[in-house]
Amino acid sequence: MTRLRTALIALALATPSTVDAQTFDGSTLTYQYYFPNSGTPYPAADNGSFLVGPGIEVTNVSDNRATLDISGSNIFIDFLNSSNWGPAEFNGWILSDQSDSLAAILGVSIDPSTNLGAFSLSNISFTGDSITVNWQGLSFTDSTVVSLNVAFGDTAVPEASTWAMMLLGFGAAGIALRCGRKPKLATA
Repeated sequence: MTRLRTALIALALATPSTVDAQTFDGSTLTYQYYFPNSGTPYPAADNGSFLVGPGIEVTNVSDNRATLDISGSNIFIDFLNSSNWGPAEFNGWILSDQSDSLAAILGVSIDPSTNLGAFSLSNISFTGDSITVNWQGLSFTDSTVVSLNVAFGDTAVPEASTWAMMLLGFGAAGIALRCGRKPKLATA
């Protein structure tokens, strides 16, 4: 039993973790607003690349209606006036990791502080390196906020040294199991 326990501990230490404590801080991201569809860049926004750090990253989400601040694993949009996002095929933004500086995005959730009426997970989509928000047709006031929490993970292919450690761990577990077996006596 001791050999098996030792082998399982070795295997656990050799197996890479799949969850990363990644944050946006220090990453270079690209923001682009699109309207009236996801293929038409909208020029009246602070489109472009930026380094995530202290302060507001996007001071003009679109038409000076809101700001966008990124910190840790949160995206916070603070609305500056009252209006609505016109109905269209697409009226929103895409935030992307163009330099591959982040671990894969595994999920986006809406923080309970969000108070944009009718805004739901159906307004959000994501890939491993981008987040898309389409809030077409929704109304807002100067007290509206949207807060999104982002979960990151490590989906990269393990390096050769990680594979070697994993194989060593599997081998040790196999040897411990094989050596721990007691031979069975033949019965007549």
